[in-house]
Amino acid sequence: MRALVGRDGREGVAFSLSKAQREAVLVYCRIAASSGALLSIEDLADLLTADASEEELEEAISSDQSLSSQVYVESGLVALLSPGSDRGTARKAIEEAEKRRRRALSNIQAARVFSRRFSRGTMFVAVAGTNSYLSALAGDDIDFYCITKTDGMWAFMLKALVLSRVISSVRRSTPPFCFSYVMDKRRAIDEPRGLMTAVHARDTLMAKTITGEPTYHAVLERSPWMKSFFPSLYERRLRETSSAQEPVPSLGKGSRIVNLWLFHTVGPYLALKAWLLNRRLSKKGDQDAVFKAWIEPGRLEYASRRYLELGKMYEALEKR
Repeated sequence: MRALVGRDGREGVAFSLSKAQREAVLVYCRIAASSGALLSIEDLADLLTADASEEELEEAISSDQSLSSQVYVESGLVALLSPGSDRGTARKAIEEAEKRRRRALSNIQAARVFSRRFSRGTMFVAVAGTNSYLSALAGDDIDFYCITKTDGMWAFMLKALVLSRVISSVRRSTPPFCFSYVMDKRRAIDEPRGLMTAVHARDTLMAKTITGEPTYHAVLERSPWMKSFFPSLYERRLRETSSAQEPVPSLGKGSRIVNLWLFHTVGPYLALKAWLLNRRLSKKGDQDAVFKAWIEPGRLEYASRRYLELGKMYEALEKR
């Protein structure tokens, strides 16, 4: 193997991938491809927890005979070569991925502007979904991940839904805003519950924070199980969000009675909307977009069949 200069500045032997790492590269590329996206070398370095720089990782993939026949690397992106495709096709996919990245960055900026209208009173606001992965298709919703004060979630949802409806009717060029993952403080931090899966861990770690870094840091601290899936990414996000050394803001509690009343009024409205939308998606034949909704006093979450299938793909990595 030829000599390389490593991250410590010393010359050494070129980094090479283990069998498990080669398999993981392909699985992560397939996961990205299932959403029409590409994987960046930067993200791959975090996911693999490889003791190598991004340059060394890119060189290792390109020089690996097995991998180089299945993936193509250019401009810091890794494209999966499907049967019958060639490098020209992969290059076009990379160009499309760069367009999707620019679109996502534009959407994140739109989310920042819109969030100023509703973020007061929230503990945490972030962009989730395809935009958080910087891979947004034209027409993709701008998904929000929010944490509100305890017993204040449904008052927040009422306000957020009204504002998003107004903005959508005024600014038709902006993609729809979707509050796809909302919890109150009790559910998110005080008594965290939920599936401890790789797909949930990665989505949380990839969220693009708009406000509430101390709250996000608290969520990560209460979820050390994420480190078992993505140790490098988890540690990096923990470091990034601990720099401010600020306490989690105390907003008090909302009214339990008001929260339950709004849950029993706004909640059924959202359930009906979800049912009607799923019927339309089914009639169009877009079964992958059909979604499940969890509507509870302290939690609102939407997950499409495509997302649930992604979870199954991650299971292959969990069993390694």
